[in-house]
This record gives sequence, structure tokens and C-alpha cells, in this order.
Amino acid sequence: MTARWLLCILFVWVGMLLPAMESDDALPETVAMVDGYPITRDAVTRRLRNSGELSPEDSQENRRAAIRRATENEIYFYLLGRLLAEEKIIPSEEAAALQLAELERALPHGLSALNQIDLKRLAASENYRWNVALQEYLRRVAPEIIAVGDAELERVYRVNQNQFRLPEQYQLGVIRILKSSPDALDRAKTVRSRLQQGEDFNRVAAEVDPEGSAFDETNLLELLRQGDPTLPAGSISRILEDAAAYYLVKVHSKTPGRFIPFAEAAPYLRLQLVSEKTATALRTILTGELKKAKTQFFIP
Repeated sequence: MTARWLLCILFVWVGMLLPAMESDDALPETVAMVDGYPITRDAVTRRLRNSGELSPEDSQENRRAAIRRATENEIYFYLLGRLLAEEKIIPSEEAAALQLAELERALPHGLSALNQIDLKRLAASENYRWNVALQEYLRRVAPEIIAVGDAELERVYRVNQNQFRLPEQYQLGVIRILKSSPDALDRAKTVRSRLQQGEDFNRVAAEVDPEGSAFDETNLLELLRQGDPTLPAGSISRILEDAAAYYLVKVHSKTPGRFIPFAEAAPYLRLQLVSEKTATALRTILTGELKKAKTQFFIP
């Protein structure tokens, strides 16, 4: 399980709730009105610029579609902001960062997490800030919408249990001999013989591969599974190879794969489900707000 679910776009479920409208690059100063509130050209162009959707090579049709989406998103954010203001809730980076910190604490040991740079970027993102603010709003006015019962939590865990399976964990020692070096295969055979006779792996590695080259662990494990899949801990592998080099691998330790138990996964999974339910509720919320609002467009 990763934290990718956090990156969901807040309005992906919304679609085009507003009527289709014609648009062009020649935007008036006020692009639209919502209950008398002006959606300005500056706000729409700023959203377009920040989204990075447009490029000079885009067709006129693509530009019109992007302008339409940006205008609609400005309307959506205005309506949501007005709704949140009734509960004195303002989307903030601080609240988003607090929720991310809670997620980090709940993350079961062994599951991959976003690194600190990604977490800060996510907390600063507009969509995530609004998701967190909407969660708070729903907790106050309609907690049943985002409630996650124990039975539901366990059912989702069982259905998605493979996402909570930790793979085998290895600690490996590696010696690499480039095929471009003289008599590479003979050298690999000699080194393997020395290791099998009991020479210290780390000392031989420092002699044969002094640079201690970094290895992609995923690729190395794939080589090991293909070339010596039953290698026990503490043993020296057969001579493995790819297009560039020969490898000798020692498995220092091997931890079997396991499933993270429900009790350990539940806090993290609950946070995930609340966020997903909030995003799902968004369409219903916006549909209701749009029915009550008077919207006008001034795009030629």
C-alpha cells in the first residue's frame, strides 16, 4: 500500500456539472458570475498558468476546453468556500500538514511512504488542502457520510489484503565484475572459489569491487530469483549475469514475506477511507450548491 490515494484530484468525480459554454482566449474582465460574485479573467488565467495544462502548440479546441475547466473550477471553489465559511473553516496548509503527520504515524511499518519533500508538496497542494477542509466540514454537519464502521473497515482490508502484504526482505552483499574487464568470467569463477573456501566476503568485495557500486535492489533480486532462487541465507550465489557484468551475491539475511495484521493496518486504512469518502461526497455537495446558485457566463 502506498500513499498514492492522497494524490487524487479533488474534482475528478465532478465532471462537467455546469452547462457547456463557449470560450476563447479573448476573455472579458469578468468571465462569470455566481450569485453576484465575479469570476475574474485574472483568476481563470492564473489557474490555467498554475495547472500547466496549456502550451503554445495546443489547438483552439484544447484551449477552449482548458479555459472552460478553469472557469468551472473557480466556480466550484467559490461555492465550496462559501459553504465552509458557514462553519468558519478555511482550507490551510497547516491543517493539511497535521493530517499528513497523522497519516505518517498510522503508516504500518514496512509500507512505503512519501518522502518528506513529497509530503510538503502534497500539504501545499490546493486539492489536498480542500479535501482536508471538507473532511472537517462533514465531521461537523454530516458525520455519517464519512463514517467508517469496524465491519466496513475489515471488509475493505480483506478485499485489499494483498496491498498489505510485505515482500521478502533481503540483506545482500554484492560483488560485480564488469564484462568489459579482462578475463571477466574467469575472474568471477576464481572469486567464487575463494569465497567458498571461507574467505571473508566483505574483504574480497573491497579487493575485487573497491568502488562498491550501487545496485538497483529490484533488478538484483530478479537476477537472484532467475539464477539462484533457492539460495539460503549465508551462502554464496552461482555466478549471475546481465548484459554488463557478472555478479556474486551473498544473502546475509532473509526475512520471509508476511501480511500486516488488520489491527496494525486499520488506523491507516481508516484515514484512507475517510479521504476517499470525502472526495466521493464532493459531487453530491456541488450538485446541491449549483442547483441553488445563479450562474452567468460572459465568455464570447
